[in-house]
Amino acid sequence: MQQNLTEDLKKWLEADPGSRSIEKGALLLLKINRNRCLYDNIIRKGDKAADLLEYHIRKVLQSRLVEVNKAEVATMMEKVPGIVRAHGLDGASSPRFASGKRPDHDSLPPEIRQLYLDNDTIRHRMRDTHTRLRMITPANSSCPDSDRYPLVKHLIELDIQYRANWQTYDNWRPGMSPDAVPPSVDARTASANAARTCIMLLGKYAKRPDDALAERIRSLYAKVDSPTPNLRAKYEAAGL
Repeated sequence: MQQNLTEDLKKWLEADPGSRSIEKGALLLLKINRNRCLYDNIIRKGDKAADLLEYHIRKVLQSRLVEVNKAEVATMMEKVPGIVRAHGLDGASSPRFASGKRPDHDSLPPEIRQLYLDNDTIRHRMRDTHTRLRMITPANSSCPDSDRYPLVKHLIELDIQYRANWQTYDNWRPGMSPDAVPPSVDARTASANAARTCIMLLGKYAKRPDDALAERIRSLYAKVDSPTPNLRAKYEAAGL
């Protein structure tokens, strides 16, 4: 499907009826439905076919918008499993909250401490949104994609804010403004980096256990979206 044709259809319909080009509208319709008989009929009747042309263009546009929505929702839904795993939305607790509080939390500026509290709220909102999203099925919805769209969009937006808050909370240092904290890398890269560092530190921990090192490993492990069997086995073997 050509997105520019969808936009052209919208523009044609949004134009004042008196200024619409019958020829242009008929040609747009022909490009989409390949119905030469209908095209010839509209061109022959000219302005007398304006209502007929508008009817067919509205019908075609609605169908194309549904297809656009389906494709967009399908792409967005692919992100949901990773969000669920990353934040423990299908479990009783968040792996990130279990070990994510900084040792110097109480001495941090109020706006930095607030990010930790905000993320607790955001995580509950993500869990609620995910629950509502899972409940939408063809059995209880006449248009599942349309019903899912606002929820999955909201879930992704919450995930972005959640990760941004952790990035600022984790990396703020005395003398910095919250806005000066470097933005995080994309989620997939961050997860892969955390997994590599976790493997390295687990090797050190196996030789020389240390409470501070254990805490760092827990924090990193919580940032791994989908631990490999090897990483999971090493982590469990360490008793963390």
